[in-house]
Amino acid sequence: MHPLLVFLLTYTVRYGSVALTYAEKARAFLWSSWLAYWRSGPVVLAPTARYFLGNSSMDVNTVPVVPQGAVYLEEWIQDNVKKCVVRYAGEEIPRSWTESPFAKHPRTPWIWVGDRETEVDLTRTFAKFLVVGNRITSDLVNAFIRVNPNTKLIYIESGTFKELEFPGDGLIIEEYADRPVQDRRPVH
Repeated sequence: MHPLLVFLLTYTVRYGSVALTYAEKARAFLWSSWLAYWRSGPVVLAPTARYFLGNSSMDVNTVPVVPQGAVYLEEWIQDNVKKCVVRYAGEEIPRSWTESPFAKHPRTPWIWVGDRETEVDLTRTFAKFLVVGNRITSDLVNAFIRVNPNTKLIYIESGTFKELEFPGDGLIIEEYADRPVQDRRPVH
């Protein structure tokens, strides 16, 4: 018999059982991983933290609605990015969630937001509040900066670059849309 064939047959017999052992171990590991994943159940969708701004003595788990003088926050973290959902006095506090604030892409209503007189920049502070459906109001602003009669909170509107005074009832964060829906009627 040819020496090369003898060599191949010898090593196949000698190391073939080792290869089969490793293949069996790999199959067992993959199967146990799949079972562990399957048994863990569905992913629970919930915020990382929930708390009140302005009234730290209350427990968010015992109060059904946001009390007067408080602002409710939910912190969600995904890939080291933090998003906060905001609710105000009288609004219901959720007990279960159907989607994450990362599911929809917000349209940023400003390029810059802050106090014109003192040049306090709140743009980065409010980046975590850019969640579709959030309303950024003066109550939230008051939680972050000291507001006095000389404070003039403004924002530079994205798209138009107009300098606008921050509205008293707040700004609602809307969903970003690529472009307006076009008329799709067939041309005859």
